This record gives sequence, C-alpha cells and structure tokens, in this order.
Amino acid sequence: MKNAFLVFSSPAGSTRHVAEVIVKALKEKSIDVQQLDLGIVKDPSRFIEKMKAAAEEACLFVGSPVYRDMAVPPVMGFLKKLPADTGLAAVPFVTWGGATSGMALWQMGRVLESKGLRMVGAAKVLGVHSMMWPSNSPVGMGHPDADDDRQVAELVEGVIEKLQSDAEMLPLDDLDCQPEAVSAEIKEKLDQPWMIVPKTIDEDKCTQCAICRETCPAGAVTLDPFPVFGETCFDCFNCVRECPEEAIDSPLDLAQLDAKIRKKAEKFNEQPPTQIFM
Repeated sequence: MKNAFLVFSSPAGSTRHVAEVIVKALKEKSIDVQQLDLGIVKDPSRFIEKMKAAAEEACLFVGSPVYRDMAVPPVMGFLKKLPADTGLAAVPFVTWGGATSGMALWQMGRVLESKGLRMVGAAKVLGVHSMMWPSNSPVGMGHPDADDDRQVAELVEGVIEKLQSDAEMLPLDDLDCQPEAVSAEIKEKLDQPWMIVPKTIDEDKCTQCAICRETCPAGAVTLDPFPVFGETCFDCFNCVRECPEEAIDSPLDLAQLDAKIRKKAEKFNEQPPTQIFM
C-alpha cells in the first residue's frame, strides 16, 4: 500500500478522533493519506477520482458513527457513489455509544463488497453516547481512550501487513455479530427512508446566529430567516446541543431517552466494546 484515503462523518467528534489515530499510524509507516470530512465537503467526486487513479496501490478507510443501529446517511451516500471494481482495499470502521453497535459495520461492508472492494479489516470503537450530553455520566464516558487508540493503531499495522501478503480478505459475515433475531430485525430497516425527528424554532429566542447551520454535518440547515431543516438531516442534534439560546426544540424527552439508552446498554452488553476484525 502506497497511498491511503480516509473518509468519515463525525457529528460529535468520536469518529474524527479515530480517524486521527488512523492517520497518525499510517504516516508513521510513511504512507501518504488524503482525507475527506463529509461534514465539510458534500460533493466527493474529485476525491473519488483520486481514489480511482490510485487503484490497487491504495486502501480506503471509511468511518461512521452508529445512529439508530446504522451507519449515517452521508457515509452510505458516499459508499454508493464508489465506482465498481477499482481494485481498492477497504477498511470500514464505526464508533458507537455503548448502547449497541447495531449492523452499521455489516451495512457498510455489504456496499463495499458489492462494489468489488477488498475488505482487509474493520473496527468498532466505543465512544461516548452523543445523545447524552446533558448527563454527567453518559454511557461510553471517557472513550475512545488510550487502549481504544492502541487497538486502532494495531488495526492499521495489521492491514499494512495483510496487504503485503496473500492473506485472505475479511468475510462480510464476520461483521454480523448481533444475535440472529436482532440482526434480522435491523437488516429489514436498513434500506428504509430515514425518518427525521421534527424540530421547531422559538423565534423569540432565536438570534439567527447561524451556529446551527455551521455545526450541521449534513448541510441540512438554512436560514429563512430562521432555521429551516432539510431532508438531509439525520438527527445528530448538533443544532440542539450547540444552540446558545436553546431556541431549537423537538418532541424528544432527553431524560426519557437517557433512561432508554442505559437500559439498552445493559440489555445488549456488547463485548468487547472495542473490537478489531481482521
């Protein structure tokens, strides 16, 4: 592997952190890395052309947070735009908030495999749950930590070694690590439209500061003159969390959601919380 490409979406920062660990590990091996943050660049066409040119000498690392048991729409949209049969190797990775990692890795791997990319590794990495920002003790608190980073760096080293040998590729079924009934239930909803939680604006509080627009990783917020939420919204709730005036409201009860997340984390108790697939 001479070149690496890294693509990610990271509304709350955990996936960006893992991406930074990957970049550091690659650069320590003198591998050139080009990055694409889908929260900043909405049209990946030029990036994809560079990947095609690199072809079999490159590896694509692609990361997503887990929302609603799935990878987020910007990442899935990018994967579906990939050309087929480029010869690229691929490493999907997800960050999850301790409730369940769902089927996000398998979902991403399914598209990569359908495009003819060679999956050489994957990872799920524990992070703090993004919807528990009001809590002093959110699920996943303190993660990703130093041990998580170590495992991610070891993944990179393993991928490099694997691409230098004739080792077998990673089977897609290895990424289906949920109980059979749970897996089947989630797979049924993977291709369904993303249902957006409605949001309302308190116009008396809103100062039209545009922080909601600036912090939206999906480019879903416009001002007209108050915030309007478009169909690319995937409910990361950055707008709600970052609004300095608390002018954005939704029907979600965060206290009830907190209890639900904790109950789900206890029920699934996924082990190990951070896992490398080779």
